[in-house]
Amino acid sequence: MMRSLYSAISGLKNHQVKMDVIGNNISNVNTPGFKRSRVSFATELSQTMKGASAASPTQGGTNATQVGLGMRIGSIDQIMTQGSSQSTGKATDLMLQGTGFFVLNYNGQEVYTRAGGFDRDSNGTLIDPATGAKVQGFSWGADDTRGAVSDIRFKIGDVLAADSFFPIPESDNSNITLSAASDLSANYMYEDTDLIGAQNLTIDGMTRVSGTPLSGQFSFDPIHGLITFASDCVPSTANPITIHFQDPSDGGTSNSPAIIDSVDATTTTLGTVIVAYPPKPGATVYNNSVDPYTYTDSDTPGNGQYTIKALSGGNYQITFGPMHAGVPAYTDDAGVVQDAVPPDDTVATTSISYDFTNKPHTLKDFSIDQSGVITGVYSNGVDEVSHKIAQIAVASFANDAGLQNVGGNFFTMSNNSGMASIGAAGEDGRASIISNNLEMSNVDLSTEFTDMIVTQRGFQANSRVITVSDTLLEELINLKR
Repeated sequence: MMRSLYSAISGLKNHQVKMDVIGNNISNVNTPGFKRSRVSFATELSQTMKGASAASPTQGGTNATQVGLGMRIGSIDQIMTQGSSQSTGKATDLMLQGTGFFVLNYNGQEVYTRAGGFDRDSNGTLIDPATGAKVQGFSWGADDTRGAVSDIRFKIGDVLAADSFFPIPESDNSNITLSAASDLSANYMYEDTDLIGAQNLTIDGMTRVSGTPLSGQFSFDPIHGLITFASDCVPSTANPITIHFQDPSDGGTSNSPAIIDSVDATTTTLGTVIVAYPPKPGATVYNNSVDPYTYTDSDTPGNGQYTIKALSGGNYQITFGPMHAGVPAYTDDAGVVQDAVPPDDTVATTSISYDFTNKPHTLKDFSIDQSGVITGVYSNGVDEVSHKIAQIAVASFANDAGLQNVGGNFFTMSNNSGMASIGAAGEDGRASIISNNLEMSNVDLSTEFTDMIVTQRGFQANSRVITVSDTLLEELINLKR
């Protein structure tokens, strides 16, 4: 039987395969993140009719005489070029700009995708809505440090981790701030009845010991509410301390939060206090529980006024103006002229009190930046704070074209893809992230239609070879007639 028949048959079969690939490309022209494939052909084995001969001193060499036996599929390559962007306006629609893949957990299996049309389920978990696969990322703790790779979860109304202890019972006597040496006895001791029976008492930057305290240490006697300091750790106006303890009345079930973190004040006109939580808008602040100060939006507070400013560390600075400033001297009942402001009527340096917003900040909105960091905006109805929630993980491969397509827009590792290198977007050559956008398919219809024409003509040509070979065989059979 003629070899051309079988060579043409191989051409027909493999052009059909190429047509299958083209059809798959065109069918996925609107699939987000889809990567087109390309078919490459290779020659099949050849039958050697005569081998090649080497040259001699009297005669030149001759080439081999071979007849090809058709063609085969050389490779079907995935073309991993960047697709165009499609703006959607949805915050959880994400596009990778550059090399890399989103990492998802699909029924316990780690899979990778370029399709970033994500959403959140009823638990707030960031997922692929078509399959329920969970998007992986680095969690972000309350201490503002990046944790391990895990599921990403957040939803509107989530409580800011740092505010998890709210609301604070109004009866809590949670802190005492010392800032004046007069608060201490000559033996470097401080005694306060509010500390009697206190539990888990701590002081910022100091270590509690049971014996005589050395530098950086203190001891505490809960029976008498007595704190003993080392001689070089005596609090002062320039070096205040903050005491934290559990209110004995709560049975030791919760740690009372710090309200006043530090104090730095002068003794005559202006003073400042750093607090963790701001007063309610327009609230009256009492200095030493005696002097009422009212809010002003002026940069410089006047007589009996205070201003408040947010600090970069998340705290707030309250600045007090003078009290009783400008009041003239007066004559008392005994006829003695008195100053309007007694010598000890100065800006308080030991304690303040005010009504603050006693509820936690809750998530009201979020955004995703180019490095994949999800930043939440939290509000308690008075002020807003921002905090990082998580960072979306991105995987890169030594040979991303070697990944195995498993359907659902997912890829898995293969023997030739290399291991996944998982990290943050934009780091170590990984792709950056564009939110509110999706990556479109990289299928080019003009290229696919051109390949389709070439494939069709190749198929037709191979079919003609079979027709002509059949005609030749028919002529051979007719020799017998």
